[in-house]
Amino acid sequence: MLKRACLAGAMIFCVGGTVKAQSTARSAEVAFIRAQELASDGNTAAGRALIDSIIKTTAPASPIYPQALYWRATLATSAAEAESDYRHIVVDYPLAPHAEDALLRLAQLELARGDKDDALLHLQRIPRDYPRSKSLARANYWTARVLFEKNDIPGACAANASALAQTTDGEAELRNQIQYLSQRCASLAAAQRAASNPPVPAESTSTTVGSTPPTTASSTPSVASSTPPAVATTTPVPTATPPQIVPPVKANDTQPSRIEPTPVESAAESASKKSPATSSVTSNPAVSSAARTWSVQVAAYNRKAEADRLAATLVKRGYDARVDGMVAPFRVRIGRYGTSAEASTVLRELKSKGMAGFILRVP
Repeated sequence: MLKRACLAGAMIFCVGGTVKAQSTARSAEVAFIRAQELASDGNTAAGRALIDSIIKTTAPASPIYPQALYWRATLATSAAEAESDYRHIVVDYPLAPHAEDALLRLAQLELARGDKDDALLHLQRIPRDYPRSKSLARANYWTARVLFEKNDIPGACAANASALAQTTDGEAELRNQIQYLSQRCASLAAAQRAASNPPVPAESTSTTVGSTPPTTASSTPSVASSTPPAVATTTPVPTATPPQIVPPVKANDTQPSRIEPTPVESAAESASKKSPATSSVTSNPAVSSAARTWSVQVAAYNRKAEADRLAATLVKRGYDARVDGMVAPFRVRIGRYGTSAEASTVLRELKSKGMAGFILRVP
């Protein structure tokens, strides 16, 4: 009897916890919708403040936390703020519902800066890591745009064809953008066919207009014929070069909301970027340790043992790596720098070695 009572109590506790979690998730979803409505009405600051309040009261391990980061990024007032939240999602919450969309928007930010290679790296991760993602068509469309800019025409046309095949009936605007871009592939194909099949020149005739037939000594003087001789002529087929179709400069497709160019850096940060990127970057000794608040975060784990193993591996490679946090997620971070430019130097080196990460301020 007692055993049944305990079992019943445990079931009530579990059901109660589930109901509470569902209620919290619904409340957060309503708040996210309300924040977007405020931004649509021109009150972006109020919408962002609403999402900030959710982030402050939500544990980082909660599934609501990465969603709040994503919606805050869409309401960012600068590219730097948006990029920070998107990178946080990609590195710390790769299984979150909006992780692949965060990768897509990071690629758009990189492309806006003119960094085609990094944009392509983000885009190629989407079909590789999220093969069933709803963002595959958009990812391939943007991959085609990047490859066109890199003058990789065959690769661009292949990616654009894949994008068209992956669109759904509800993506009419995206389909139109893909079809517009495909016109360039059709024009190039026509030009290649014309080049591989040049027009065959007509055979020349020996008859020339106004020529006099040959005569012999015994022949009578020739009388000009009233009908001129027929002359075989051939009109060459013109081979006009098809017009080049240039895709639109900016497509209204999943662009980050109200994203502005990255703010101009200070002279000190700009000068520090000119130094070669090596793993032995050291902070300016004139900067006190208390002011060195910039780090590079490369991963986060729910188990501390995994974080410790990665940190140890990075230390062996010469990086000043550590594990931050007393509870999950345990974050693996590198260095403490006085400026974001110093941290950016290390991040660029990590990217060149195939490691992802983002810059942030830490206590």
